[in-house]
Amino acid sequence: FRQCLEATKSALGEAHPDTLATINNLATVLQQQGRYGEAEELFRQCLEATKSALGEAHPHTLGTMSNLAAAVRGQGRYGEA
Repeated sequence: FRQCLEATKSALGEAHPDTLATINNLATVLQQQGRYGEAEELFRQCLEATKSALGEAHPHTLGTMSNLAAAVRGQGRYGEA
């Protein structure tokens, strides 16, 4: 996924929806591996970029918010999630 992400960034740019989807996918894989801190960092980056590119109410933005909350919850920070 990391190689794919770098190639996507180079080809399409950092704010392209496909690049943002790749970041989200990488963060999801990290989360599934129990690497919640790394996943959280990527989800946060993705969320800010997705808000800027697509808006706060876009389904991809909302999905990224949900994924971020799951990564935070996975670290036991339930109040923040």
